[in-house]
Amino acid sequence: MDNSSSRSKQEEENRALALRYHGDIFQNGMLEVADEILSPDFVIHNPVLPEALRKGPEGTKKYASAIIAVPDRKLEHHDILVEGDKVLIRWTNSGTNTGLLFGNPPMGNTYIVTGI
Repeated sequence: MDNSSSRSKQEEENRALALRYHGDIFQNGMLEVADEILSPDFVIHNPVLPEALRKGPEGTKKYASAIIAVPDRKLEHHDILVEGDKVLIRWTNSGTNTGLLFGNPPMGNTYIVTGI
């Protein structure tokens, strides 16, 4: 097998893993997937989040729990770029704050968050 073939296979596996992270955990609420795909030293690089929500599968599950509590949430992928062991997803998450959201009371406001 030449390097380009194995690299393509690895890149597709990395892409699938990133999509499981977003789709299974944050869109579909399958929190147990965090235990399957994340290492204990996994870090979400979002400085706005408290440290406890940025580290490992448990932090990811706590973070995702707040997001999946929004009943009309929508996670949309705009671009997915894969090169080697790096995957970049440009995304938008939107919904309506109808319940407690990261300590904020329900306001009925629609929110839109974009990220990479």
